[in-house]
Amino acid sequence: MAAFFTHSEMNSLWQLSIGNMIKECRTNKKAPEGLVKIIKHNLYAKYVSYDAATEMIEIGVNESEHRSGSYPTITVYTMALHDLENKLKASYKSNRYDMEFYAKIFTGKDPEDQIMVQ
Repeated sequence: MAAFFTHSEMNSLWQLSIGNMIKECRTNKKAPEGLVKIIKHNLYAKYVSYDAATEMIEIGVNESEHRSGSYPTITVYTMALHDLENKLKASYKSNRYDMEFYAKIFTGKDPEDQIMVQ
């Protein structure tokens, strides 16, 4: 079954859901799977690690412009949860591909489920 979201509905859901996922990090002392997927997708991270004791998130990003035969050089960024929340909220993308990705994450659907964005 397909679910339909308008651009404004998805943006509202984005703002609300990012805030809720950040709260869940603090409450459960671990990053929810959906948040990790969003960080990897929107911030192009290769890995995400959450330190509950300091409420800091570490993100590894491959910033190499060219593919090489060896291991990529990963740049590591560390930020507080409130900074991550602001960065993610600002990284919202409204193209069809990204909105379908967000809808799948927020609705807990399997990536194979079809979700239509109007």
